[in-house]
Amino acid sequence: MKGRTTCPKCKHEFFLDLPEKEKHQVVCPKCNNKYLIQAKCDDSKKFEECSWEEHGEPRKTVLSSIKPKTNMPRIAAIILAIVFIIGVSTAALSESFIESSLDVASLAGLTGSMKILITDQSNESISDVNIKINDISGKTNSQGYFSSDNIELGIQELKISTSNYRNQSREILISPFFKYESTIILGNETGKIENIDFNSSGCTIILIIFSIIALIGSISCLKRQHVDIAIVSSVISIFSFGFFLIGSILAIIAFIIIFRSKDEFENGKKGKIF
Repeated sequence: MKGRTTCPKCKHEFFLDLPEKEKHQVVCPKCNNKYLIQAKCDDSKKFEECSWEEHGEPRKTVLSSIKPKTNMPRIAAIILAIVFIIGVSTAALSESFIESSLDVASLAGLTGSMKILITDQSNESISDVNIKINDISGKTNSQGYFSSDNIELGIQELKISTSNYRNQSREILISPFFKYESTIILGNETGKIENIDFNSSGCTIILIIFSIIALIGSISCLKRQHVDIAIVSSVISIFSFGFFLIGSILAIIAFIIIFRSKDEFENGKKGKIF
């Protein structure tokens, strides 16, 4: 009978073979301590000099259970596909998209902030320049900077005027969570007003990029592969906004669904994730 014993002196564990129901003197291979053990002891005769454990008995094997698939990844794929469609359809109407989204954010009490630097064509800062945006007005400091908080969100008109330089009236985008920062160069001509309209091409490009990322996440969910790509895509898609933040809300729902069903995804060629 094969078993395991522990030396009562040095606590060294080792294995040995002994006949059943027979006392046997054992010598510890580590400290040479001698003590008696018995493979099986009656209740009336127990040896406290050592501990004995039968070794090699059958073990229970723990197997993974089969978990049925659900439609949650497919639902997440459909939602991210809708986010993609919303993003692409609003990319061409980015200015209207911005106004609608930021109007909702303004109703929620959010405001924005700005910081601008006014310089001349020689890159020298200009002080005491008159700045006005909505009901907020002021002048640049000695370093040519002007900053303000609690500005209404959306596309706002920024008016810049000073003597000896060309006045400007330009449209800028004020958004929540991100401070608008820009360097504005004034021309040397006087008596003229330069109007610069808001350029929505940058927002269009960003919308298209976020929409493509949502599409990649949708494909990943549909194939049930690469859960990390699906999760990251859903998070980035939150910033696609969409009309009245519909895209963001749908992306958040998709993220929750993907996270709860992540065990149903496969990690590429490596097989299922356990």
